[in-house]
Amino acid sequence: MTSLRFSTFIKVAFCVVFLVSIKRVAGLTVHRLFDYVEEGGSDVKVTVIKNKTDPKIVWSFYPASKYIKFRNTQTGLEVYAPENNRSDERKRYQLIGFVAGTDKIVAKLRFTIVDNDRKAKRILEIGGPIKFNVNHKKTPYRTEYMISDFTAGIFNDWEFSPLKITFLANQSGSAIMYARPKDDDIVEGTERFVLSLKKISRKLVSHVQSKVVDIIDNDVVGEWSEWLTFSKCQRGIFGDCYMSMLRQCTSAGSGLSVNAHCHGQSLKRSRCAC
Repeated sequence: MTSLRFSTFIKVAFCVVFLVSIKRVAGLTVHRLFDYVEEGGSDVKVTVIKNKTDPKIVWSFYPASKYIKFRNTQTGLEVYAPENNRSDERKRYQLIGFVAGTDKIVAKLRFTIVDNDRKAKRILEIGGPIKFNVNHKKTPYRTEYMISDFTAGIFNDWEFSPLKITFLANQSGSAIMYARPKDDDIVEGTERFVLSLKKISRKLVSHVQSKVVDIIDNDVVGEWSEWLTFSKCQRGIFGDCYMSMLRQCTSAGSGLSVNAHCHGQSLKRSRCAC
């Protein structure tokens, strides 16, 4: 597959643990996100809770841009970044909520667009790792660093070392984090991932660095060789006698390959007298 795998990025657990803060203004409650949205990726869902007496809210991006948009939903908003073919640096925007007909601001939501058009680093499925450097300056708050992407099953595709780095309040330091693609036995084709080094402090999410990676699948649909001739009749451990015949799963043009996958059996056995 060559399409990006970004489905179901925003999960309830992520929202609760990392992304949600709450602001109340005149009865209005906004679960607001300080997070990123992938170009061409999944929508980021924002929940807005209003009382019947609350005024109508009008939303607008600042600065105005065609590269990030939102749509109204029954529960609030969905923020998304349409796919484009231009390689951009990461962009930051504010989604501001105004009381309709006034210039009164009742909510500010901050989003960062992560671009996926720049040249990707290409590695084999058995290759890697991708390296991220963490340089943390002292702050009054406990801070965590994690590597994430836009795939719901990120841990099915990648392994991390370490999984998370934590700095306590008033602690500084540096570290290296690695992401390595997992070698599986699934014929997938080349896949693209956007890995981001994410910093979480006081439930606010910021993004230190992102890397676009193309994983070249080393698994191929193979073809069976011709069956070899039957072996000599041999007695098995339970006293029965068999002859066996083998064939090999090969990848076209490259001979025997441990990563070639064929449907069917590679071994046939037939009873014989011995």
